[in-house]
Amino acid sequence: MEQPRKATARRFLEETPERDRMPAYALLCTDDYLEHDPAMAEETVGRDQAARTYGELVTAFELRQTPESMAAEGDLVCARFTIRGRHTGEYRGLPPTGGTFEVTGHVTFRFQGEKIAETWFNWDLQGLMEQLGRPGDAAL
Repeated sequence: MEQPRKATARRFLEETPERDRMPAYALLCTDDYLEHDPAMAEETVGRDQAARTYGELVTAFELRQTPESMAAEGDLVCARFTIRGRHTGEYRGLPPTGGTFEVTGHVTFRFQGEKIAETWFNWDLQGLMEQLGRPGDAAL
């Protein structure tokens, strides 16, 4: 069971020009999915709000997440990932800088059957802002 869950977690994280995470929320997550991310304006959101928030981020920052390593046990999958991107659009009043960035993060997925029921993200927002020359803007 751990291998299929790791494959689902990897599919959720990876973004390519052909497949981004927007449709993955509906396909891979439970209806009552919860996403926890202390870097966001609302730390805990449901599936639809998580997809909207992610859509705003990926549009403003041209994000690409790459899973670097994964471990699974029971209904949990943990992943270490790298986020790369370029700041090309306005986001919550922050005008685009055109700058590029690369930061790391970690996420724990909790599965309910074959679907993702909950995630806990932790990633280096402060490092992203420093790379864009905006060290004081740590709350996206």
